[in-house]
Amino acid sequence: MATAKINGIDIYYELHGDAGEPLVLVHGYTGDITDWRHQLPEFSKTHRVLVMDHRGHGRSQAPTDRSVYTITNMADDVEALAAHVGFERYHLLGHSMGGSVAQEVALRSPERLMSLTLHDTGHKWGLKGNDFVNNYIAKRFKMAQDEGMAAVAAVPSPIAPPPHMPAERTAETNERLARMSVDAFIGAWDALQYWPGTEDRIGKLGVPTMVIYGDLDGPLVDTAKWLAANIPGAVLEIVPEAAHSPQYERPEIFNAALRRHLTRNAFAPVK
Repeated sequence: MATAKINGIDIYYELHGDAGEPLVLVHGYTGDITDWRHQLPEFSKTHRVLVMDHRGHGRSQAPTDRSVYTITNMADDVEALAAHVGFERYHLLGHSMGGSVAQEVALRSPERLMSLTLHDTGHKWGLKGNDFVNNYIAKRFKMAQDEGMAAVAAVPSPIAPPPHMPAERTAETNERLARMSVDAFIGAWDALQYWPGTEDRIGKLGVPTMVIYGDLDGPLVDTAKWLAANIPGAVLEIVPEAAHSPQYERPEIFNAALRRHLTRNAFAPVK
C-alpha cells in the first residue's frame, strides 16, 4: 500500500505478488481497487500485479479543477505509475472507463505492452443523444452539487442488479460513491463524454488483445463486438449471465479467460 506523486497528484496504489510478468489492472468510472478483489489472489500467484485508484477515485487525491479529469491525463497517470514501480513492459487490462484509458496507452505506447485486455468497454461513449441517460445523469449531478454525494448514493439504481451480483457488493459500491468528491464525480464523467474515441485509430493497434464482456451489459455488448471485429487479431470472450462487472459477478469464468490470454502472450522462457 503506497501513494506516489504522479503528474502532480497523489495516486494510491498497491503491488501484489513477488514474481512473474507485470500485470496492471485499471478500474472504471466511480470504481477503485476493490473492483479487483477476486483477481488479486488469483493472479498475484503468477504475476506482479499493480492496481491503482484513478485521480478522484478511492484513496487517490481529487483535484477540484474538473478539467483535469480527462482520459489522456488518466492514461498519463497509468504509464507514469507503471514506470514508477519499475514495470518496463506489462500486461494491461482496463475496465469500462479504464478500457478507454487502456486504449490510449496501447495506441501511443505499444512497445510497453505485452498484451491488452479491454473489459466491458467501448471505442466511444455515444450517450449524448440518449435522453433517458442524459436526464438521469443531469439529475444526479444537480443532486450532487445541491445535496452532496451521500444523497446521490442513497438513490436506488433504476436498473435491476444482475443475477450474480452479491447484495453486499451493491451496498459497498453505494458507500464508496458517497465518499467520492463531487468534482471527481462530474469531472470523470465529462472525461468520457469528451473523449474522441478510437474509431478511426483502433485498426492500427498492434498489441495482442482480448475483448471480454458480460452478455447482459446492454449497449456495451455492441461496442465490445465492434472492438473485437476491428482490432487486428483480437480474441473475443463472453461471460454468460453477467452485466457490466463480470470480474466481480462471475469471477471464476472471468479469471479463466484472462488466464488464457496472459498465457498465450507470455514471454517464452530463455533456454
